[in-house]
Amino acid sequence: MAVTWTRAWWRWTGGPTTRPVERVVRVDGRSRADEPDDERQAFGRWVRKRPRVDGGKRRGDGCGRRSLSPTWVLAVGGPQSAGRGGRVGGVGRDASRLAGLQRRLQGIAGGLAVYDEAPDNVSSSTYSSTPSLPGCRVAPGRRADAGLPLARVTSNRIDVEALAAMDGVGRFREVLPMLMDPVAFAEAFVSGDAAGGCRVPSRGMERHRATLRSCGVASDARSRPAFAMKAFTTPKKDGRTARLVLDARPLNDAMRRPPSMDLPRLRDFIAEVERHRFAMQCDGVSYFYQFPVDASISRYFGIGMKGCDMLLNVLCMGWSWAPCIAQRASNVLVRDLGLAWVDNFLVLGGTLDEAERNVAVFRKRAQAARVEVRAEGDDALWQVRSRFVCVGVEFDLAAETQRHRLDPSWAERWVDGSGMTAVLSGRATARQFAEVFGGAVWATDILAVPRCHFAALLSFAGRLGGRMVGAAAPVWDEVVDVPPSARRELGALRKIVRENPWVVGGVPEDTGSVLWTDASSRAWAALLEAEGRFVDGRQGVFAGPDADAHINLKEMLAFAEGVVRLCWAPGAQRCRIDNAAVVGAVAKGSSSSYAANRVLSRSLRVAGRRGIVLRPDWVPSGGQLADPYTRGTSLPRFPAQLPLPRSRATPFDLF
Repeated sequence: MAVTWTRAWWRWTGGPTTRPVERVVRVDGRSRADEPDDERQAFGRWVRKRPRVDGGKRRGDGCGRRSLSPTWVLAVGGPQSAGRGGRVGGVGRDASRLAGLQRRLQGIAGGLAVYDEAPDNVSSSTYSSTPSLPGCRVAPGRRADAGLPLARVTSNRIDVEALAAMDGVGRFREVLPMLMDPVAFAEAFVSGDAAGGCRVPSRGMERHRATLRSCGVASDARSRPAFAMKAFTTPKKDGRTARLVLDARPLNDAMRRPPSMDLPRLRDFIAEVERHRFAMQCDGVSYFYQFPVDASISRYFGIGMKGCDMLLNVLCMGWSWAPCIAQRASNVLVRDLGLAWVDNFLVLGGTLDEAERNVAVFRKRAQAARVEVRAEGDDALWQVRSRFVCVGVEFDLAAETQRHRLDPSWAERWVDGSGMTAVLSGRATARQFAEVFGGAVWATDILAVPRCHFAALLSFAGRLGGRMVGAAAPVWDEVVDVPPSARRELGALRKIVRENPWVVGGVPEDTGSVLWTDASSRAWAALLEAEGRFVDGRQGVFAGPDADAHINLKEMLAFAEGVVRLCWAPGAQRCRIDNAAVVGAVAKGSSSSYAANRVLSRSLRVAGRRGIVLRPDWVPSGGQLADPYTRGTSLPRFPAQLPLPRSRATPFDLF
């Protein structure tokens, strides 16, 4: 059996076909959701239309109009297919024949070894479309980085056994068998069957074969890989070289989810850095490719190539377990010395001497584990600095008060990028919006701007994300209409990022007071505690639309009333709330609810003007001191003694 790419023109007949069209998968870029309902039940109703050069009528054309845009059709057949004038058919109605064809396309078992590439004049948007059959993928179209050479890849290999010996916590030893133990690797498959059988061809990767072979990253496969997946390249930030990435979704879908990466939260990462005065930064050279993989496991990391497949001999970039393994290995190297963000290492010190001692220990660990590192940018390796850029954040630890801001080069690219221009115009592709929104999330985290101020932008992103889950690749390239309210909020954030102000670190002093807020189905109450007594309070009844609101929104309204009416002293304001949703929203600065974001935005704006930093804490309902005043009890005369809690319940009573 041979596989060929055949050019054909098609049109929809509007009814059942009158002639059999067999053994064809249509890949013209249309998702199944766009097709008529009856076509979803019976493929093959797209019949070939052969237009005449002069546009005249031809028997079977129906109306004599010119054909639809050309598509690429994967024709699977025997030798007779080539001798019939390139005739191509469609999948018949028989469900068993359709299932058999789909299994052959997905498994690529025996005979589907030849993949002839499409001509150069075919657009990538047509050639890289997702086929109608679920689970079947085709080669990608030409990319903008198709001509870039691969970045320098090291031939160094980490001594993972020595690294595991340094692991005092055992988190890296927990995932090490996924690199070295074939039995443990096979047990990670959900179905328990690790036979594989998937083969997805790569396009244009043959020119990198010699490079991959010379540095030991990959080798030619002597037998059929268990998973031969599509490889592609993505440009690095230097714009001159590209990195190799494997589309390991077939393997990821067959395996269970990896454990936690142990990656620190960005805000915790920044806060920890700003507790020090000096730092040394470096990153791993081709870090993922420094991790060796056992030969019996590498057959699962195959690259589908024309002629002969290849096997990755190193950690696969694109495999769901790879970031977890890399991050946990990095945590071993910087334990008690600093922080790690995947392949970025940051060794910290409160004084210059402490930082240099920590750097010496880190160098010793890296040499013992044979980890190859390099300096970031123009810095000299092992140089201790007070001002530097790491993971897209510029730190200034030499200032009187440590501070940080966005990397100016990243901020400039995001603000003036083509994606931002398209989104602000209101007509951007879903992919462009996703890239811009991802940058917005990153910028708000670094600049400490609560995302609740961008409620319309968050709401639109949530609705669009729900539509995109599981969507075919062409759907991401469709134009979406961005609402004016979301564009206004994005424009406001763009202005903030363009200014890129410094954010001063440190923890403010405590105000010495505690805000208690609570809400019931009909009323709310907020009281301020100081020096063991209630010194002020407010209460009220929900009216209008608020009376029918969800209890979470009512709790947020009660919290907002307490902040606006009772909190005036600058500093860290402790808050006691018995609603976990409100506690989480206040802590991270945003909610999944549009209405809650609007209310929270009002609270945080008032707190920001007064110099207040809110510190929410959860308390059980039995220990909520404001609860009686939401159920008919009038407020006492202030100052008043604190009431006794109704119970000694703890957070663990929920479980």
